Amino acid sequence: MSQNPVTGKEESAGSDDTVGPRAKTGKVTYEYNFSRDGGVVSTILLRGPTLPDNAVIKDAYIDVLTVPTSGGAATIGLGFVTTTDVNAADAISGAPWSATGLVDADGVDIGTEAGYVKLTAPAALQMVIGTAALTAGRFYVVVEYDVTD
Repeated sequence: MSQNPVTGKEESAGSDDTVGPRAKTGKVTYEYNFSRDGGVVSTILLRGPTLPDNAVIKDAYIDVLTVPTSGGAATIGLGFVTTTDVNAADAISGAPWSATGLVDADGVDIGTEAGYVKLTAPAALQMVIGTAALTAGRFYVVVEYDVTD
């Protein structure tokens, strides 16, 4: 037991099994590379780990290394439960795809629990290429999560 610095009373941190396991926290990276993954209009699983059941996605950002290109008006969406819960199906002519560098994903916002995504089964990050095929592009998606009961 430890002493609460405000009240001065002894308090338990609740480490027994009746409280449940402590949440596990992690950060994982997924990669898309046109030269390896292609770019046809489809939904693909990005290279990276499968997150466990009950993972709560609480933040994500994208590191664009090579700007995606297309012969048409292609869109890219990212998600675990849906194909757009991490990042909406945005046109590659605009943010976050139109310039190299780091950008926050628009679907998950740290500190805004209403935007968090909770998995109900193990899942990997999906990328949906819409409207037109890609002809180039490379980026990483970094996802932070907690695992709860």
